[in-house]
Formats: sequence, C-alpha cells, structure tokens
Amino acid sequence: MELDVSAPKVIPDGNESTKGDKPFASPQIPRTREAFPLRIVRKRLIRGLKLGLDTLLPKAILITLVLAICGVLVYRMSWPFLAAWITRNGIATPDIYERAIRYDAKNAEYHFVLGKIYNYSTQYLNLSRAGEEYEAAVGLNPDRAAYWLELSKYYEQTRNVERSRYAMQMALRTDPNYAQTHWAAANLYIRMDDLKAADLELRRTADLDTSYLTKVLDLAWRFYEDPHKIMSTYVPNTMEANRLALDYFVSRESEEGASLAWNRLKMFDTKPQEHFGYINYLVSLNKPHEAWQVFRNGQNPSASLLYNGSFETEPLNGGFDWRFSSTEAAEARRDTTTSKDGRASFLVAFKGNENVNYARVWHWLPVHKGRSYELTFWMKTEGITTNEGIFVEVDGKSSEKQVGSTHWQQFTIPFKATSDLVTVSLRRVPSKKFDNLLAGKVWLDAFSLAEVGQ
Repeated sequence: MELDVSAPKVIPDGNESTKGDKPFASPQIPRTREAFPLRIVRKRLIRGLKLGLDTLLPKAILITLVLAICGVLVYRMSWPFLAAWITRNGIATPDIYERAIRYDAKNAEYHFVLGKIYNYSTQYLNLSRAGEEYEAAVGLNPDRAAYWLELSKYYEQTRNVERSRYAMQMALRTDPNYAQTHWAAANLYIRMDDLKAADLELRRTADLDTSYLTKVLDLAWRFYEDPHKIMSTYVPNTMEANRLALDYFVSRESEEGASLAWNRLKMFDTKPQEHFGYINYLVSLNKPHEAWQVFRNGQNPSASLLYNGSFETEPLNGGFDWRFSSTEAAEARRDTTTSKDGRASFLVAFKGNENVNYARVWHWLPVHKGRSYELTFWMKTEGITTNEGIFVEVDGKSSEKQVGSTHWQQFTIPFKATSDLVTVSLRRVPSKKFDNLLAGKVWLDAFSLAEVGQ
C-alpha cells in the first residue's frame, strides 16, 4: 500500500472562493465596517478645515476668538498688577490697602497689612475690622505662622483666651522649627499663668536657638530662682548652652547655679579664656584654689603653680596667666627674639616720657596662707634710666632694683604667704629726682614657684 505524500487540500469553509489552484494562499483579515469610514471622515474633516480657513470669514472668527481669550487673560491679570503698583511704596493707610483688596481680594498679605493698620495705628484704630482682616489672611493663607501669631495677639487683647491659644497652636504647627515662634508661645502661656506649657516652649526655644537662652533664663529666674530646676529644664547639654548658663549664673551671683553649669561645661573641650568670668567670680568669693582648678581644667594637675612662667605661649591676659597692658609711657609684649629659657621672654620698653609708677605686668599665684615659698626668675635690662630701677614684687617682698644695662641674672624671692592668693608683678616706683623720666628695656623669663620647708 502506497502512502499519499502530496500536499493536503484546503477545504473551503464556505466563505472563500475555490477558484484556481492556490491551496496555500494566506487568508485575508476581514476589515471592520467602522474603521474604514471613520478614517475617511477624519481626513475629509481636516481637509475641509484647511480649505475653510483659506476664506476670510473663518479667519476673522478665529482671530476674534484669540483676541477675546487674550483680553480676558489680560483683564484678569491686570488687577493684581494694579494692586501691587498702588502698594509699592509701603504707605500704611487703610484706603490704599482697601483699594488693593478690591483689585486682588485673594491676596492674604493685603488683608494682613490692613489688619495691622487697624490694630496698631492710633489714627485708624478699628479693632473689629482688624480681626476681620487677620481672619481673612489666615483663611487665604493658613501656612504663614506670622499671620497666626498676629491673630493670637489680637484675640488675647480682646480677651478671647481660647481663640488666642488656638491661633498660637496653629502658628507652632505651621512653623515648628522657628525659635521666635516658640518664644512668643512661651510668653503667651506665662501671661495665661500656664507655667507648665511655658516651660516646654522655653526649652524648645533654647534647643532651636541658643541666642535666646539668656532671655529664657531671665524668665525662668523670675519665676523660680531655682538653679537645679533651671539647669535641668531649660539648658540644653551643649557646650555653648552650658557656657551661656555659666555666665548667666555668675552675673546673678548664684554660686550654686554657676557650679552646676561648670560641672556640665567641664566635660567639653573648652579654653581657659572662655570661663575667665567664673574664675574671677570664684576669686571674689575667696576661693582661689577652686578658681585655679577651673583654669587648669583638663591639664596636668601636678604642673607648676605658676602658669606660663617661661612665656612659651602668648599670655592670655586673664585668669591665672600673665596680665599686662601697654600705655603711652611703656609697651608690654611677649618677645620671641630674646630669651633665657625656651623660645621667648617678656619685654617692657619704657619710652622716657613719664616718671612712671609701674605695675602693669602681673600674675596670680594660688598658694596656702602661712606656708613658705620661693619665687625664682631671670631678668635682663638695657639702658634703664633714673635712680629708681625695675624690680619684681610678690606678696610684699621684692627683688633688688635694676638700673642701666645688665646681662641675664637669676633672682630668688622667699616669702611666707599672707593669703591663699598672692600676686607677682613687675614694679617701679616714681623717682623723686629732677631727672626722673624712665627709659630703657627690661626682659623677664623662667619664673617658677616652689614651696619650701615641707
């Protein structure tokens, strides 16, 4: 039996023509009845529009339509421009802003300014209108904290306490990260005798901007005068905030508050000159050793009691470093060109124009009353005039006076401390001679202090 391997015949489905010998012809996709007519209509419509625009009447209609639309836009835009023009000079009179609102009724700023005019101007005072305009401003632009703040003030002055609080809360919600808003809220709550709410806003104010901290502390001190509460409630634990708190308590002469602030501040990397005020305050309380510890905070506690004795660093001119000042008669400064020990010394150059009573270079020494000490140092002079020479004095004891020119010489001054804080200074007393004007130079270096007889 043989297999028929010829191509199969296509059996017509009744819709195709069977004419011809094309059994493999691809079937044609039938067209829908809708697609063809719509395409024809669209082409004819576009062709008709193009032909129509070539005539005069359709062109005129189109131009008129465009001009009308432009006219409407210009009309609608011209009023805000006109309102901005009449308020350009910032003249605060009601008639100007009333006109501006007629031209641009949805401009919140015009309502806000008009409200302020009616609220604050003696000549145009109208509290009811002020309230209307403030409320219009926040209605048109509820995202401006300044609008809510003014509305809160308005409600407070009209004794509407609840509305005033609500407006303030809206201001805080609108601008939560602005210290001035929280400061205003704190003052409002204080006036409302709500100190708990005020405490939160005062702390938030200080957190956001430490420049407000002194004012915050003033308010807190007025109500509490409690250093522990003030430090824990209002002062952020940052270096700047603790430093400001320390200065504040020193100004208030609150030893307890200053101590609390210092105990927090000393944990930070600070410089001695940043707490000179506290050092001077402790000295005024007759606590020089506490002052010395504050000055030496973070440094070697076993270091010499005479800080910067060899002038290796520029004197801080405060605290327990050298203090000095220049005058028309003498210039005082650190000198890096001449030294006995290390890299520098201290120079005082007298100008020869005065009979000087000199004591403008000095240094505090924290000692113990009744104990014996020795102060050692080196001195050099050049051309010191008059019979009254230069000497160093400590706690009433002095070295030999130096006149003329001398090489580096070492001096030792033994003394018994008469208090817990003594002063070492460069001195010269006025001459009683006719030729008494002091000229010349003196250098000091390598100061040290040692307790003896232990």
